[in-house]
Amino acid sequence: MPSTIGQVQPAGTRSAGITLREGTDSGTGFHYPVERVEHSHTLAVVVAAGRSSRMGAALRKPFLTLATKAVLRHAVEALAEAPSVKRIVVVVHPDDLARAEEILMRPRRVPALEAILPGGEERIDSVRVGALYECPGIDKILVHDGARPLVTPAEVETVIQAARTHGAALLALPLFETIKHSEDGRFVERTLERAKMWRAQTPQAFEATRFRELLALAARDGFRPTDDSALWERYVGPVAIVPGLPTNLKLTQPEDLLIAQAVLRAREHHA
Repeated sequence: MPSTIGQVQPAGTRSAGITLREGTDSGTGFHYPVERVEHSHTLAVVVAAGRSSRMGAALRKPFLTLATKAVLRHAVEALAEAPSVKRIVVVVHPDDLARAEEILMRPRRVPALEAILPGGEERIDSVRVGALYECPGIDKILVHDGARPLVTPAEVETVIQAARTHGAALLALPLFETIKHSEDGRFVERTLERAKMWRAQTPQAFEATRFRELLALAARDGFRPTDDSALWERYVGPVAIVPGLPTNLKLTQPEDLLIAQAVLRAREHHA
C-alpha cells in the first residue's frame, strides 16, 4: 500500500492508517501516526508561526541554522527527550508547512511528532490550534516557543511535574537588572521593585482540560495575551514558578544566534 505520510490533505479525511483529526481548527497540514499510549501523558505544542521581523533574516527564526540543524529541530528534539512528552504538535506559518516537514522528518522523524499545522494571525491563535488538536488520553498541555532551541529535557520535565502538582507552571528567571518604567519611551517616571519581577520563559505547562476551557473563555472575552500563563493568571489564579536557566534564550536578534552557538559549543565540550 503506498505511503501517505506527509501528504497535505483536508482535515477530517482518512487514509492508509493515518487519521486526520476532526473538530479542530487545524485546517490542512501534515499528520503522522504515533504510538498510542493508554496512560495520561503530555501533549507538547511548539509555536513557530511568528513574523520574526526583528531578526532581519530571509527565513523565520525557527528555520535558521544553528550548529548544522534548524533552530526548530533543536527545540522539538529537546521536548521529545522529556519522558512525559508523548505527543508533539508543531504550529508554523502556513507558508512554512513544507519547510517544517523537511526539517522535522529528515533524515529521520523526530520522535513523538504527530502533526505540523498552520498557525493563525497572532500567537494565541496558533496556541489554540495546537492545544485543541485531538489527542485522547493527555492530561497536560505544554507550550514552547519554536525560537527557544536551547531548552533542556530536564527543564521540560520539571515544568510538567510542577504542573501536575499545581495545575500550571512556567519556567522563569528572576530579574537582576534595575527595571525602569517609562510611559513615552523617552523619560523614566519610576523604578520598579525588581525583587518581585520574573522574566517568563517557555515551556509552560497546564492541566489540559482546564487550559482548553481557558482558551474558549479568552476567545469569548477577546483576551489575546502574548504569554500562555496569562490565561491561567486571569481566570484561575497563581502559576507555579520553576526557575529557568539563562541559556534557554529566545532568539530575537541576530546577536542571539552567536550566543546560542557559543552555548552549544560549550555543551559539546563538557559532554
